[in-house]
Amino acid sequence: MKPFGETARDAQAKANELAEKTAENARATAEAAKARIQEGYGRARAATSDLATKGREQADAAREAAEQAYEKGKARAKRAGGKLRTVAEEQPLALLAGAAAVGALLGSLLPKRGDSE
Repeated sequence: MKPFGETARDAQAKANELAEKTAENARATAEAAKARIQEGYGRARAATSDLATKGREQADAAREAAEQAYEKGKARAKRAGGKLRTVAEEQPLALLAGAAAVGALLGSLLPKRGDSE
């Protein structure tokens, strides 16, 4: 039988060895977790960057489409103004009659006084 002191030293040595292995395993697990977290962060960052780029491209396309629609509307309004001016100069009575007809139509659509619905 071993003396008590020697048994205690053996137990302490085994405990120290076990503690070192446990610490080494914990470090390895922490490093692996850190690597997985960094990899996930990199993927998330790349995906976010891609989404931001696509969003900017779509906003630019929408802005360009709006500018084109505005320019077309402006050109059409200018042409309509020119046609109205021509009609006013060449056929003022026809224009006046048309305006009166539109006014009468709008007036007929308005509710009469005293009507309660």
